[in-house]
Amino acid sequence: MGTTPVGFRLIGEEVVMEGMQAQETSNIRRPGILTRRKFLQMVGATAGSAAVFNVLSAWGQVPMGGQTEPPKLDGNGEGTKVIVIGAGPGGSVAAWELVKLGYDVTVLEARDRVGGHVFTVRGGSKTEEYGHGEQVCDWPEGFWWDAGPSRIPFFHRSFFHYAKEFNIPLIDHNNLNTAAYIYMEGIDGPLNEKRMRVQEFQSDMGGYTAQLLAQAVDQNALDEALSDEDAELLKTYLINWGMIDSSDLTYTGSSRRGYDTVPDVNSGGSFADPYMMDALLPFAASALQAAGGYLGATASSTWQDTMVKPKEGVGQLYEEGFRKALGDRVRFNAEVTEIDQSEDGVTITYLNKETGETETIDGDYAMCNIPLSVLLKVRTRFSQEFTEAIRSVPYAMAVRMGIGYKRRFWEEDDWIYGGQSFTNIPELGTLDYPDNDYGADGGVMLGMYVTGNNAAKISALSYEERVEVALTHGSKIHPQMRDEVISGFSVAWHLQPYSLGAWPSYTQRTRESAMPVLQEPDGRVYLVGEHLSNVNSWIEGASQAAWMQVEKLHSRVMQG
Repeated sequence: MGTTPVGFRLIGEEVVMEGMQAQETSNIRRPGILTRRKFLQMVGATAGSAAVFNVLSAWGQVPMGGQTEPPKLDGNGEGTKVIVIGAGPGGSVAAWELVKLGYDVTVLEARDRVGGHVFTVRGGSKTEEYGHGEQVCDWPEGFWWDAGPSRIPFFHRSFFHYAKEFNIPLIDHNNLNTAAYIYMEGIDGPLNEKRMRVQEFQSDMGGYTAQLLAQAVDQNALDEALSDEDAELLKTYLINWGMIDSSDLTYTGSSRRGYDTVPDVNSGGSFADPYMMDALLPFAASALQAAGGYLGATASSTWQDTMVKPKEGVGQLYEEGFRKALGDRVRFNAEVTEIDQSEDGVTITYLNKETGETETIDGDYAMCNIPLSVLLKVRTRFSQEFTEAIRSVPYAMAVRMGIGYKRRFWEEDDWIYGGQSFTNIPELGTLDYPDNDYGADGGVMLGMYVTGNNAAKISALSYEERVEVALTHGSKIHPQMRDEVISGFSVAWHLQPYSLGAWPSYTQRTRESAMPVLQEPDGRVYLVGEHLSNVNSWIEGASQAAWMQVEKLHSRVMQG
């Protein structure tokens, strides 16, 4: 997030135009000097309250809050046996923190891997979906792609905590690359079915916006909101921000929108003319509607330009971190079918999928990381209130697809290294380019990401038909796709037997009524998972919920 506009810098409590010396500043109002209050008024007038909040955050005036590490707990849980059901992000964290506190922990995991929704697909990876059977990935060695969580924002501190604890190497995730494309179809005007660089889009829209605002200021259209002095400062800012002509306040293009011909030994290069404003407006309106969270003037905190991920996929944290740390405490291919409890303990019944036999395990307490959508299928001895809360939370539908290619044409032909291309094509969504192994012979691109009704339509197709849809629409942006494709691997999370949804889809009403019930234990059973957090659809929510439940359980055990 930026702190001050281009052309300004912060000194003490004042925002000063570049080129002024610190000793020149004072509380006297003069051109070139703004107090923080005046600057925030200007930001609010031009960009709204969200931008003001971002500036305050950057200045350290708004605390971020949130728990940043596991609770520091005293005492030892030795002699107390806890059964953790599910080794997803919540179950893995809960199990590991309980182990460190001395508890006797056994983890039952229905899959043959840890991580749950965290799933880094590699050659040989398998999934199974209701109605479609098994799918096996055949990508070459070294290819990988995250079918679930794939990027981490800076304030999701639990991820950084465990990455450091398990010594997991991290790399940047290039979330927004202005060299990537925007493609809109079904719109009015000459830009229909036109692919455009993000850089061109942002430069041209910023330029025209600055032109209109600067001309409005110059015509005293804002004299009721700003003093003459502040209006002049705003106009100076807009001239520099939008790269418009200071003499007639018009936008005619600039170097910011990128080269048409790149510089070499023979010339300094050239820049293409901007798109005309009347042609650009329908394109812009459709683009922001399709991808407003990314392409808005200020990206939200969870969709920053640059984010973070493990060097070999988010699954690396769970496979190399939690799985190795928990060791043989994890029983894989153990599908829980019943959760029973009494005043004295819990009994968990599960199907051993390797032997086909039904087995049971007893413990003092259970921590259940099964998604609520799946938990409904398990026989339980819960209270009516607890059961109704579980039933009240629906889950979202989402389909993600990775497509492996023999050649990185997006790098070699289009000069795109990381980031995303955006479309308004309902069956396609966004494309995402790999940040790892730039310059390699091939790689995996996120070739489709759709949610809601669009996910329902796509998931009804066979695995092969889904790939065909992705290639048909993706080729509108990258015509090279069909010549370079190896294979696609799609995951419809709502059809995965042990997920039955991508994330809990709370409404405000269900969040207020159900979540407080689910956050408390039902007898000797504690839930863990993102469904206990306001940060659902992120692994941070699952980790924070695990910390909360471990603290509650440990306090109960210590009190006898």
